[in-house]
Amino acid sequence: MPQTPEQVLANNRRKIEKDKRRLVYHDLQVQGTNNSSIVSKRSVEAIYNPILEPGSKEWIKHFVPKAKRRSPAINRGYWIRMESIKQMILRIRQKYAEVDAPVRIVNLGCGFDTLPFQFLETQQGKYEFYDFDYPELVQRKLAVIKESEEILSVIGSPNELTPVQKDMGITMATDTYKLVGCDLKDTKLYQKQLESLLPSSKGAATIFIAEVSLAYMKPEDANPVIEISSTVDNSHFLVLEQIMPSGPHHFFAEKMLYHFSHLRSPLQCVETYSTKEKQTERFAQYFSNVEIRDLFECWKDLVDKEKKKLVDEVEAFDEWEEFIVFCQHYVVIHATNSKHLVFRDTVTAEPLTGFNENVDLSYQALNGIELKFPGACEDGQGKHLVFGGMFQSRENEIFEINDGSRKPVGDPSSQKPSARMCHTFTNVGDGLAMMAGGRSRPGLASDDIWVYDLNKLVWKQSGELPVPMYRHSAVCTGVGELLVFGEGQFTKYDDGAPSLNLSVVGNVPSLKSCAMTYDSQTQTGYIVGGMVDHLEPFINNQVYRYSLNETQVTVEPVFQSEHLARVGCNAIQKDHLLVVIGGAGSALQDQDTTIVVINTTTWSLEKVHIPDDVWKTAPVFIGSALSKNTILVGGAVCYSFGSAYSGQYEVVFK
Repeated sequence: MPQTPEQVLANNRRKIEKDKRRLVYHDLQVQGTNNSSIVSKRSVEAIYNPILEPGSKEWIKHFVPKAKRRSPAINRGYWIRMESIKQMILRIRQKYAEVDAPVRIVNLGCGFDTLPFQFLETQQGKYEFYDFDYPELVQRKLAVIKESEEILSVIGSPNELTPVQKDMGITMATDTYKLVGCDLKDTKLYQKQLESLLPSSKGAATIFIAEVSLAYMKPEDANPVIEISSTVDNSHFLVLEQIMPSGPHHFFAEKMLYHFSHLRSPLQCVETYSTKEKQTERFAQYFSNVEIRDLFECWKDLVDKEKKKLVDEVEAFDEWEEFIVFCQHYVVIHATNSKHLVFRDTVTAEPLTGFNENVDLSYQALNGIELKFPGACEDGQGKHLVFGGMFQSRENEIFEINDGSRKPVGDPSSQKPSARMCHTFTNVGDGLAMMAGGRSRPGLASDDIWVYDLNKLVWKQSGELPVPMYRHSAVCTGVGELLVFGEGQFTKYDDGAPSLNLSVVGNVPSLKSCAMTYDSQTQTGYIVGGMVDHLEPFINNQVYRYSLNETQVTVEPVFQSEHLARVGCNAIQKDHLLVVIGGAGSALQDQDTTIVVINTTTWSLEKVHIPDDVWKTAPVFIGSALSKNTILVGGAVCYSFGSAYSGQYEVVFK
């Protein structure tokens, strides 16, 4: 029976009300993201400021009185976010140093951000701040400001608001600070607010900041905000936003998307503007000049060596791979209609064009095995053994992976190495495997060497490394022989014999987390990737070939490509092919560049296309271990979005 006009009208009214409730709910969820973000920023303020900015006041404590300490990776991630925006402001300000007028900073989606108070504390007269956010959130911020004499002392005494200002959403106005309520989807109101608040700039810059705030808006709502802002004199638009340069099936992107969706505040722009190129095209519609860098590039370009040294003093840090991958999923965009740009020109690697059809990748799920940075080797009978590594804590168990499941081996109560990660575990033949070095907490390395009897399933301590080391590399060079490369030296071990430090002919950097291979038939091996100087770090993009005799190793660089600049990669040497897998590098790897193949005869470099069904399993080739041609486990903390863990993958030679 057809509905009556009255019923149709009632249904339409219900639908409209439901849509309104949904929009209000979405806005509240977006406002809720401010809470977790400001708690993390408070953690950074509490532990970074005393070292990097001694004597500066803690402003976030007014909004988050009790600091909750985050993990080192999250702390450094939030610090580089905050520092990048701060450095961009300072550098834009410097471009207008001759202008006798304050730089105006408009913070869109300001939340409880305390940037105005930080700047006004030490640089009165140089800046004016305009904080914009949802009216409800602005009222909460206003209540805190009114209760804080410390904040009021730097922003100045509030002026009496006129009825027109109140109608326009202005809730507080001093000579240097304005707090404005605005749902940015209401672009008519936003335009009126700008016209009222920002008369002629007198030649100074107006910097708009959108730290992730536009990311929660649909492009059709966010882009008009950008367009309106571009019409202001000397407008500079600074955006911090997520990207997915390797697509939604990259393990970090997958975690990121799930996290925000789970919070009911999904990222609305990241799929439309998923890459630097797409973001550049987006802003080029409204601004004549656009420059964009990911946060790892900001770390290298905006943070000087002295400040990096201070950052290193804050807390023990050994999460470089996780930090790099996080940084490569966030960009700082600077768009302006002026001629004043900030970033230096960068050289990007030439894209790889050719594919290698002789190498493939297969996948097997692991049942409940979540582990990163263990050691692994094949036992000589086709079984994979794994020792140590990190889950919720460091482990010292040895187990076999059998049909995707974990099977403990040996007597768990017998003597064995202490719990550790970032060590090596290598089959040296004759029924033996050697474990060397590693670390417990960051900075506390071990120098012990243990031998594991693959038949009796027992451990015995066998010797010591010349110095404690972790993130080193080791290969078997003969029956019972282990060659270790770490801390800039090559050392050979033979169970039962004294260790031998080899003299080196040629030069190779003191690399950490490089991949190392060896072919006993040709007595030649390769060193790929790794990093030098943990402050930067400098990521090695050269391939080194080495050869051995009894007391000497000869090393020479033989190939170079930015596609090989990777920390924590694995490598397999087979005939004239050198296969390099995973790691975290100068550029984020994707479905075609996670695995690359070097032909050591022609010295050419080719990509390997990972099959779609395998790529969609979101492999984590960070903190993984190599057992013959099989890549086992691996994992990474994905910023504040949770951890991702890997499965079992086999490199297949066709």
